[in-house]
Amino acid sequence: MTAALTPVTPLHAVLDPAALAEAVAAGLVRAQRHPDAPLLIYNYTEACTYTNAWTPVTLACRGLIVDEVTGAVLARPFPKFFNHDQPGAPLPRWQAPAVVTDKSDGSLGILYPARDGLAVATRGSFASAQARHATRLLRERYAGFAPPPGLTVLTEVIYPANRIVLDYQGLDDLVLLGAVEIATGRTYGPEAVPDWPGPVVERLPYGTLAEALAAPPRPNREGLVVHWPDTDQRVKIKYAEYLRLHRLVTGLNARAVWDVLVSGGSLDALAEPLPDEFHAWVRGVAEELTASVEAHAARIEAAYGEILGTLPAGWSRRDFAERVRSYPDRKALFLRLDGKDYRPLLWRQVRPAAELTPYDSEQDS
Repeated sequence: MTAALTPVTPLHAVLDPAALAEAVAAGLVRAQRHPDAPLLIYNYTEACTYTNAWTPVTLACRGLIVDEVTGAVLARPFPKFFNHDQPGAPLPRWQAPAVVTDKSDGSLGILYPARDGLAVATRGSFASAQARHATRLLRERYAGFAPPPGLTVLTEVIYPANRIVLDYQGLDDLVLLGAVEIATGRTYGPEAVPDWPGPVVERLPYGTLAEALAAPPRPNREGLVVHWPDTDQRVKIKYAEYLRLHRLVTGLNARAVWDVLVSGGSLDALAEPLPDEFHAWVRGVAEELTASVEAHAARIEAAYGEILGTLPAGWSRRDFAERVRSYPDRKALFLRLDGKDYRPLLWRQVRPAAELTPYDSEQDS
């Protein structure tokens, strides 16, 4: 199968290429090249998520695959969608007819035409372990499958080595989620891919968002996806127990955020494997810790200037010591006097308790 066999949709028909270039330059979208073909996959970054920099471009870049030579869009996934109570979610339509399906706990698998046949990419990679496993599984188990013309088929990649939180009891498969019409962006459920030979995402017996929210959480499940077909909008409902377990699995707490800041590590790398619900919490902890250190540093600089203003001409270290005795930050002030960095001392002073977690914060609010 090749790209020439499918209807051609140019990139500019999907989004503004200039705005895409700006988003890439700003670090809000990341482009990755295929290892052996002139293809690009565009994915929003962790920085986009925890700064809520959502635009038509960043929303569309959730595994968008483009032929670098022709500019044709080869695969178009579901656009980014949010928890029902998150900023960015559409206004709740409590009683509007909806299709409610299971929210699977794996990796998004995006089927696309490669030189050597149909392949699977994950949200941001052609060559991730999940993409390679899914491509191998697709070609070995479902070799005869061909997507409906003009549609991108989307699956959930689930197998034991890719376990996130939930235990799927050895399931190793591609679970059909639905499809997207490349030319228009219109999204569909599994019914758009009637010839899919593998498992299909579970549909739940709820007809509205209100019913889905009122339904009891199902054990060993991540949550629900609510789709309003008339407006083609989606929201997620994630179970509190799933989020609690995810936090335990990843070891996320305020101490982990502090460790990244102190070591000069990447908050993006910390946030990347986390559910979107935790990104704002990570950003908030980082901002609070940084603001605390900066405010303390400003107080030290003010105190240092105040002390110097009271010292006589030709003052000595002993004179400085006499003046600094009444100040609470004596150690930091001596480091300042010696031209040494006192900020590591301030960071140690704001080291948070490891027990402080996003789950605990939500429970307290």
